[in-house]
Amino acid sequence: MRFAALTASFFALTMTAALPVYAESEHQPVTQSVETQQAGIKVVTAWSRELPPTAPVGAAFMHIENHSDLADRLISAESSIAHVTELHAHIHEGDVMRMVKVDTIDVPAHGQLTLEPGGYHVMLIDLKKPLIAGETLPLTLQFEHAGQMDITVNIKSSDAGTSVEQHEMDHSAH
Repeated sequence: MRFAALTASFFALTMTAALPVYAESEHQPVTQSVETQQAGIKVVTAWSRELPPTAPVGAAFMHIENHSDLADRLISAESSIAHVTELHAHIHEGDVMRMVKVDTIDVPAHGQLTLEPGGYHVMLIDLKKPLIAGETLPLTLQFEHAGQMDITVNIKSSDAGTSVEQHEMDHSAH
């Protein structure tokens, strides 16, 4: 039950702060581009949102490109900044947006995938320290074929956006 309350707190913060920044810069990187490439998989512009010091959960977002002939899957993620790190997605059920844990995220051959607010993301649960703008956090991604990839996630300021359309969310799965 406590986790559901923590998750609801996270989404109240994320949905009011992160969506406007992404929407305003849909075709432009929102932070300095950080690229990591391995076995045809390239991770570009990995970022997270600054949160209040007591926020128990956060999320990481990024753009993943697959330049190989083989489809791949993101199968897990880990970060030393969180006690638990999971792959998540949002699903729409009528007028309700609900977050769910997923086992894998497909990255098509010669394709791309964007982990973004309101979609797929890496959930950082039970943060060990605050997410502070201007700092970075380490994140290890595990791909089915490309293997382990260590990336750096930029933490962005939370004051970049001022308003967002509010959506009713159901966090009962957590």
